Amino acid sequence: MDDDGDIYISDTGNHRIRVVTPDGVIHNIAGTGRAGFAGDDGPADAALFNSPQGVFLDGAGDLYVADTGNHRVRRLVPLVQAPPPVIQVQDVAVVNALSLSRGAVAPGEILSLFGLAIGPAEGVAGALDAGGLLAREVGGVSVTFDGVPASIFYAQSGQINLQAPYEIAGRDTVAVEVRYLGKVVGVASVAVAPSAPALHSHAANSDGSLNSPTAAAQRLTAMTFFATGEGLTDGANLSGKPAEAPYARPLLPVSLTIAGVKAEILFAGSAPGLIGVLQINAIVPGGFVPPGEAAVELTVGTVKSPAITVWLN
Repeated sequence: MDDDGDIYISDTGNHRIRVVTPDGVIHNIAGTGRAGFAGDDGPADAALFNSPQGVFLDGAGDLYVADTGNHRVRRLVPLVQAPPPVIQVQDVAVVNALSLSRGAVAPGEILSLFGLAIGPAEGVAGALDAGGLLAREVGGVSVTFDGVPASIFYAQSGQINLQAPYEIAGRDTVAVEVRYLGKVVGVASVAVAPSAPALHSHAANSDGSLNSPTAAAQRLTAMTFFATGEGLTDGANLSGKPAEAPYARPLLPVSLTIAGVKAEILFAGSAPGLIGVLQINAIVPGGFVPPGEAAVELTVGTVKSPAITVWLN
C-alpha cells in the first residue's frame, strides 16, 4: 500500500500487476494476461510477465516486481519519468530463411525478417497453441501478409523467423506489416511466386550422419536433403501445422541434381513433425559423378534453388 491508500496486487496466475484505488476500483497497470517476457522500456500495460509474485514500492514512486517465471526483478516507473520510446516505422528485409536471398516468396515458405527494434531484446521462441498450430504472436510480435497473420518460429529485436501464410497463393504482391507491442514497427512489399526453393546447407548420408568432408556420401546411396519454398501441396496447406502422415507433396514437379546429374528422387514431401520444411530423399548418381565436392541444386516448378555443396566418395 502507498501513502495515498492504493493497494498494489501481484496477480500471479493472471500474469498482471493491479492496483485497487481508494474508490474501490481495480486497475491493471502492467501485463496483458498472457505469460511471456517482453516490453522492457515500453508501456507497462503492454508488457509480458510470467507468474509475478513479490512487489515493493520505494520512496520515489517506483514499483519493483519479482517476475518469477522470467527470473527477473523488473521496475515500473511513473510515465512522466520514463515516457515510452518513439518507435519509427521502417522497411524490413524479407529473405528466404535458408539461402538468406531476397526475391519473390512462396506460400508456406520459411522466411527471415531483419530490422531494428522489431521485437524483444532477448529472443523468444514460438510454441504450438492449444489447437496444435504455431503461435501467431510471439514475444509481443505479430506479422501479417495482406492482413493474414503469419506463424512465428522466433522473434527478437533484429530478426523474426516465420512461415509465410499459404493464403498468399495466387497474389502478385503482398504487404508485410510487423507489429511489436501493438505498434507497427516495420513494413515491406514483396512479390509472390508459386515456388521459391532453397536448400538447407546440411545434408544427411544414408546412415543418418551429417555429410561433411570427413563423412562423405557413397555414390549410389541415398541422401536426405531439407528445403523450403516448395509452394502449395496436395495436403491441407494449413500454416503453422507440423507435418503428419500422410505427408503432403508439392503440387509442382520437383527435381534434384548432384554435380549436374539428375538424381533419382525416392521421396519429396513434408518433413515429418516439421513446419514448412520439404524433405527430399534421393540417390547419389554413380559413375558419372566424380568423388569430392559436388554442387546440389533443387528445382521446384521452373525455379532453381541456390546451390549447396556435399562431399562424395
